[in-house]
Order: sequence, then structure tokens, then C-alpha cells
Amino acid sequence: MINDINLGGVYVPGLLVIALAALFCTLLWLPLFTLSRRYRRLPWRPLMSLSTYIVTFFLLMQGLNALGLVV
Repeated sequence: MINDINLGGVYVPGLLVIALAALFCTLLWLPLFTLSRRYRRLPWRPLMSLSTYIVTFFLLMQGLNALGLVV
């Protein structure tokens, strides 16, 4: 189960924290993708950015599940 996280008396949903971590990781990955020539030739880059976020979120959830932090 994803527990709430207490930040200075404010409870933040655990899924929101995971989503923000996935967003941060995606923002780190996208500049690396722009260096490749194939990324520049994609017809619709925002779709690639969204799919990168979804894959990053999925992999983060799978990793936390494997560690036993998320049930």
C-alpha cells in the first residue's frame, strides 16, 4: 500500500510523490534524447515526451513493488 508522506505536518499522497519523481527523471532523460538524431526526426515529439513519462512512471512503480515498498 502506498502510504502518505508527512512533510512538515502536510500529508502528501505517496502516488503524487512517485509521479513527481517520474517527472523529474523524465526531465533528466529528455535532453539526452534530443542529442540523438532519431529523436529529431520524430513527427510528434510531445507524444514521445508523454510516452517517456509513462514508461518512467511504470518502471519506477515496478521497482518500488520489487523492493516491497508498494503493495
